[in-house]
Amino acid sequence: MATLSTPTVTLGAISGGKRDVTVAGSMSFDASDVGRTYRLEIELYGEDLAGDKLPSGDSGADDLISTFMWLASGVLLRSYKAVTVLAAGTVNYSEKRAIDTAKLDEDAGTEIVGWADINTPILMPRADEVYAKVTLGMAPVTKRSATITAGIGV
Repeated sequence: MATLSTPTVTLGAISGGKRDVTVAGSMSFDASDVGRTYRLEIELYGEDLAGDKLPSGDSGADDLISTFMWLASGVLLRSYKAVTVLAAGTVNYSEKRAIDTAKLDEDAGTEIVGWADINTPILMPRADEVYAKVTLGMAPVTKRSATITAGIGV
């Protein structure tokens, strides 16, 4: 049975309004997985904690910042990487993407952290909490229904 280690997220250099984000971990497979193909999916979220001073308009729910994409057939992008198991054991992964810094700023704006004097607040950007959700699974099964006609103005 396939298992995942707890992934790590590393924020790297900022260049041209983008910041490198690396998600790394390991996948472990046993003998029953050999020959199977799994889908590795990585999503990056901004976490809203109970004590956060959220900007107005923020729902308080964790925000999907980015879905890592991979090339498929050299042309198309897809939201997963196909991993075919060749042998039982552990396989490490490390995926780096350049993410817009504006997207990483999931709690936008500033907050007052003190006062320089009675009229001058000391402002700091709100802290941003980012985590990765990594999924390793078999290909989903999808079946489309027949199209029905319900008349004008469905």
